[in-house]
Amino acid sequence: MGRISEKLELAPDILDGATVVNLYGKDMALVENYQSIIDYSPEQIKLQGKHVKLLIQGNHLKIDRFTLDDCKIYGDICLVEYIQT
Repeated sequence: MGRISEKLELAPDILDGATVVNLYGKDMALVENYQSIIDYSPEQIKLQGKHVKLLIQGNHLKIDRFTLDDCKIYGDICLVEYIQT
């Protein structure tokens, strides 16, 4: 996988389908490569990735958009945790 990622100038974990989280301050998270929404409440959002579950906790959480590619979450984010499956 390393040689392909080097030639394409991509991180190896992206080609392997790793769940990627980009945080923008503590008010917004963009999650890429997730498979499904497991749990959704104003205090907690849990997503299933290919290799891990992702737990986001906070206050006033809401999913602004979700597509096959990414999930955009807004709110007062206090914790982001990867849970190995």
